[in-house]
Amino acid sequence: MRRLLLGISVGIAVLAAALALMWLALQPPHLPVPEQRDWTFENVTLVEPGRAARPAFTLRIADRRIAELIATPSTEGSGWGDAAADLAGLYVTPGLSDLHVHYPPSVAIGNAKLWSLLLLAHGVTSIRETGSIDGSIFNVRQEIRDGQSPGPRIFACGAMLDGENPSFPSNRVIAAPDEGRAAVTELRARGADCIKVYNMLTREALDAIRGAADKANLPVIGHAPHSVSLEEAHLSDLQHGTGAVLVDTDKVGRSDFRDADWATVDDARIATVARISLEQDIAHTPTLVNARMRRLLVEGQPMEQAVSEDTALRHLPRYWPMAWRTIWGAPFGPEDDQREAENDLFRSRQARMTAQLHASGVRIHAGTDTLMPFVAPGSSLHGELAELHDAGIASNDVWSIATREAGRSLGLAGLGTIDVGAPADLLFLRSDPRNNLSALREIEAVLADGRLYRRADLEAMLEKTDAHFHGPFYDGVMQAVVALVQKQFAPEHGGTHGFGESP
Repeated sequence: MRRLLLGISVGIAVLAAALALMWLALQPPHLPVPEQRDWTFENVTLVEPGRAARPAFTLRIADRRIAELIATPSTEGSGWGDAAADLAGLYVTPGLSDLHVHYPPSVAIGNAKLWSLLLLAHGVTSIRETGSIDGSIFNVRQEIRDGQSPGPRIFACGAMLDGENPSFPSNRVIAAPDEGRAAVTELRARGADCIKVYNMLTREALDAIRGAADKANLPVIGHAPHSVSLEEAHLSDLQHGTGAVLVDTDKVGRSDFRDADWATVDDARIATVARISLEQDIAHTPTLVNARMRRLLVEGQPMEQAVSEDTALRHLPRYWPMAWRTIWGAPFGPEDDQREAENDLFRSRQARMTAQLHASGVRIHAGTDTLMPFVAPGSSLHGELAELHDAGIASNDVWSIATREAGRSLGLAGLGTIDVGAPADLLFLRSDPRNNLSALREIEAVLADGRLYRRADLEAMLEKTDAHFHGPFYDGVMQAVVALVQKQFAPEHGGTHGFGESP
């Protein structure tokens, strides 16, 4: 018996050691983080939406903020901070903000660090995290603040608050008003910047959450729960058009809406939504790129081509398409003409509503819903800006939405501007974005909270992460894990927990 127990103990110890070694081997490589320094950038052209260009300026950074703007070339040498002569002659614009981001949970080993790197590499210096699956976003935010890993400025909501029979298993169930108040208190204690609510909350629970959030000075954002109308929801930010669409709750279940429900969103309904939004100062984050990219789930779509062409998708681990297919169903089948037409209707009506709301003076936010199928961090924000422009919003307004207007909504003074006292979150570009928004992709350097990342630095980091995440060990282990899960949970065509019918 003693030998048997000893053998079992040794076996458990060996297994634990093997798992620990595997876990360590799956961790991503360390990425160097530049120090927060004072800087002098000479002979740069400052460009912002709605503002005349300011050529041949000297820009000085101190204590992670813009300290001085000099309208003529500096004659004082490099006495203030570190000079960056290699960036002279470039265009400088505020960093971009993505106001609807989800980070991968800890179980997707190392992917949170990759998310942060890809956001920075695409000029996204601020994000609003709109629902953390496991609460790990607060740790990610702290690591970035402490200079342990590169990443953007993070404004975090934390757990998504939902009702019984939640839309996602990871959502926190709030069954009674007291539970809602307690959740807000806990999230505030963790450092939440916002409160995210979801589809299945009761009216009473939503009222309690909103009351507690008001006392804590935290905005309540998210989905208008099915239990209330848009006018009764009183949210600071409405996402995906939920609440604007009139749904039959018996048919829609836990989902946001069915594609066919967008037939209710005619010009009269849009006018009503605009009136309510202006009266209550409700912003809208439509995430148009989300609806476009998830169509790649449809069988026969050129997914491999999309991955190879997308500047962020191609850096993600190869298991992500498998994972997305495991969690999400396609919005329509390859030969389902009716459902495809309904999806087309949804996308066109959503774009029309977004443009008309903007024209009416309603605040629009640029958000992507990363973690959704094929919505990659960083590149998807550029896709969202293109979608907003294609919907009918002028280029200058789209640019402002992703910079100045985002900063105002996030509540950090000066964010999204180039003014004295503003945070040192800037992009150095080869081309003038006033001529074409595609110039926002031509990044030579990113200044994020006073840390300067040159293009060569970012590319070197991505080479290191590519070697790890696309390497045979990480790739093999994680694809095997996803394949095992996929056998149990892969949905049929047409089912999702978000847009479209519930599975």
